[in-house]
Amino acid sequence: MKRCPYCHKHLTQNNHCSNCCLQVHYSVDPSHKRMSSQKNTDLQDETSAASMNVLKKWVPVIIVSFIIVLLLILFLLLRNFNSPEAQAKIFVNAVQNDDASKVATLISTKQNKVGRKDAERYIQFIKNEMGFKVLKKEVYTHVEKLNEDSPVAYEIKTADNQTILRISKNGRRYFIFDNLGFQAPTKNAVLKLDTDATYEFSSDGNKKKIVGSKGEMMTLGQFIPGDYTIDATKTTSRGTYEGQLKFNTGSTEHDSVKVTEAFKEARVKVDLKNSSQLSQDSVKVIINGEKFDVADSKIYGPFPLNKDLTISAEGTLQGKTFQAEEKKISQSDVTETNEVTVSFNQQAIEKYQEEQKQNLTKKISEFVKKYTSALNEAYQSHNMSAIESYLLKDTEFYKTMITDVKKQEATQYQTSQVTNVDRTNDFYSVLVQTETEDGQTIQAHYLLQGDEAAKNLKIVNYQSY
Repeated sequence: MKRCPYCHKHLTQNNHCSNCCLQVHYSVDPSHKRMSSQKNTDLQDETSAASMNVLKKWVPVIIVSFIIVLLLILFLLLRNFNSPEAQAKIFVNAVQNDDASKVATLISTKQNKVGRKDAERYIQFIKNEMGFKVLKKEVYTHVEKLNEDSPVAYEIKTADNQTILRISKNGRRYFIFDNLGFQAPTKNAVLKLDTDATYEFSSDGNKKKIVGSKGEMMTLGQFIPGDYTIDATKTTSRGTYEGQLKFNTGSTEHDSVKVTEAFKEARVKVDLKNSSQLSQDSVKVIINGEKFDVADSKIYGPFPLNKDLTISAEGTLQGKTFQAEEKKISQSDVTETNEVTVSFNQQAIEKYQEEQKQNLTKKISEFVKKYTSALNEAYQSHNMSAIESYLLKDTEFYKTMITDVKKQEATQYQTSQVTNVDRTNDFYSVLVQTETEDGQTIQAHYLLQGDEAAKNLKIVNYQSY
């Protein structure tokens, strides 16, 4: 029976295949050729079927092998980016290449987000304090220890025992690799205020405003290792200053680091003239309405550079306040160092001093005259009550007068005239000329205690010449 040359199915008809529906044309072949062709066709069918069976057996093996290869490639890729060694290499390369953004991402935590600028300082601090090569060696050594040992964290320190990096195990990655955490330790930056002030500054793009009182320890926040110079403004009752807040975390082993101020400030050296006759404790230098005790250095401040400076002074003499002339330095002329001279009115001080001297002399003369009259009365009555209000009790002079008053005879004084008065602190030195009833003139010195206005006078001592 004939076969279709295309699908090899037996033909039911001579010129048409019922299986593939194709027209079939055959030439008349010898019978032995037809038999040979039939055998070849059958052999080809058997070989094809055997090949298909073998291929079917290898397909699962090939698929499984392909999957294994893919998994191996995936593992190698994951290992290159996620193994502890790979994580360490990423950190080390970021430091080496000054990749602040990458370092900031690696060392940030939920509690402490690190910005790019702080990361830049951190990288530079590492390179300055311990050097990149040392850091690289330390990081790889400690990561290897984490793989081998049970501890979950190691700290890397500088030669000065400053902790600069903490490497820890923080769970797993893809259930295969240890996940490493790189943490930069923080220190509290503190500033002791010398006056009530408000500080405003930006820390890694975040604006901060801190208000503190004089003598208070004010904290700026937590900072990772670095050498910081932060632009800031400082506002006090005197005005606003511009400058920086500076600190280096490597300057101390403690958890807190001291902040120093570097603001643009003006200071004024003030020379006072004609103030020697005033009460020195009362003399004050006045700058922009603020009063200062007289300083030995004659330098006052600080003051803002962006404001006018008005300088004057005041002082008192025997109850009266004298104002010195006023000097002004305009804002455009204010520098970090300024010097002015302010003077008191010498003539006005001397005039008032003379008036006060005459007034004091008059008051003391009246006191001495009243005392002289009372003394005569005490001698006549031999009673201390007449003069007790004039004497300072519990002095040697007071005891002497008790004895003198008791005498039966005593000199009677007619007139007393004050010839000179000098004051030192709370005491008056008074020279008095007294005439007795027999016309004899006696020169005497009184030491009186009393206030600046010659009130509440008491005799401390008496001596005649």
